[in-house]
Amino acid sequence: MYAGRAVETGPARALLSGPRHPYTAGLLAALPRLDTPPGTPLRAIPGNPPDPAQLPPGCAFQPRCPGALALCRTDVPELGPSQQEHRCACHAPLP
Repeated sequence: MYAGRAVETGPARALLSGPRHPYTAGLLAALPRLDTPPGTPLRAIPGNPPDPAQLPPGCAFQPRCPGALALCRTDVPELGPSQQEHRCACHAPLP
């Protein structure tokens, strides 16, 4: 979920092993890991979440998205089919 909308759905294994939405990938990259040295800073998603009462036009994640396209600024992506039950609401999903 991002800004009140589902951005990616699917089986847990698919989401954790191959996220398609940049927000999902950012969340997973921000998780603390046991295989990193103590004191390693956590990764953060740059920028700030939008005000839910004043969402930007288009995709709400686009101001923070490293792969945003011009289309992302105007059109809200639908939660469309991707791979089997794994669905992603993104104009530029990750491979």
